[in-house]
Amino acid sequence: MQVNMLEAKTHLSKLVEAAMRGEEVVIANRGKPMVRLVRAAPQAKRQWGAWAGLMTDEEIDHAFSPEVDAELAREWLASIDRPLDAGLKPRARGTPARKIKATPGSAPRK
Repeated sequence: MQVNMLEAKTHLSKLVEAAMRGEEVVIANRGKPMVRLVRAAPQAKRQWGAWAGLMTDEEIDHAFSPEVDAELAREWLASIDRPLDAGLKPRARGTPARKIKATPGSAPRK
């Protein structure tokens, strides 16, 4: 079945029911077919255990081992002595800072 836009707006629920029954519904603009109304595929259910087998028991045990904890602690303690802007490029002299535009309803920044 082919219907024009105005008729589709008026009878959308009936057209959806027809598409759900398997009928082909085409919406046209001035007699020229534009879109086809089709039934959407049902969403797939989630399956438990989708991540199963990604890591072995040994890899999991190693991730929570005292050696890994000690390495993370060393890295964290070493990061305390580094300046906060480590790895950031300095802004060229005379380059203005980027201004943030206020959006309607937002409080001005101080």
